[in-house]
Amino acid sequence: MSTAYTESVGRAKKLYEEFYDVIHNWDHSVRVAANASMIADNIGYEDKDFLTLCALWHDAARTRGVVEGHEEAGALLAKKDLLDHGFDKESAERAYTAIRFHKSSSVPTTIEGKIIRDADKLDIFEVKRWQNCAEAGWIKEYADDLRKTVAAHGKYPDAYTYDITKEEFAKKLPGFLDYYNSAREQLPE
Repeated sequence: MSTAYTESVGRAKKLYEEFYDVIHNWDHSVRVAANASMIADNIGYEDKDFLTLCALWHDAARTRGVVEGHEEAGALLAKKDLLDHGFDKESAERAYTAIRFHKSSSVPTTIEGKIIRDADKLDIFEVKRWQNCAEAGWIKEYADDLRKTVAAHGKYPDAYTYDITKEEFAKKLPGFLDYYNSAREQLPE
């Protein structure tokens, strides 16, 4: 990864230093970056440094209190960071476009956007995400999100773009559902 990319990633990470959300924390973004890299390897996409940069910025607006519309706001944060630190307009625009459509109901317009969206939505079925939530004592706060994820699992794998994402989802789903069934007693009505 180039020094400029590494520095941008460092600035993204710094936003998370005083942000506490066990669902959308830095670890989540790191898992999304790993998912993006795995997808890229499978489909032959080579600019994995760029994908990593986008994945690590994708939820940055949440650190500023933006929940609704965080996709667009995060894309703008990344674009501004890149432009402010010497990246060319084309690279900054590519990052913006890759990040802004990671909502599950969005339709990304670029290969990078499709990868980031799949990578992010794959992480919602990551057991470690929900275990972290429970260990932090936040399971009650996120009970509705967990229930929504269980209810939405039927729309997957068709919501994913890539076959590899569908395959990874199929691997994760049984463990996720097992975790949900074991945690149900902790959830408020």
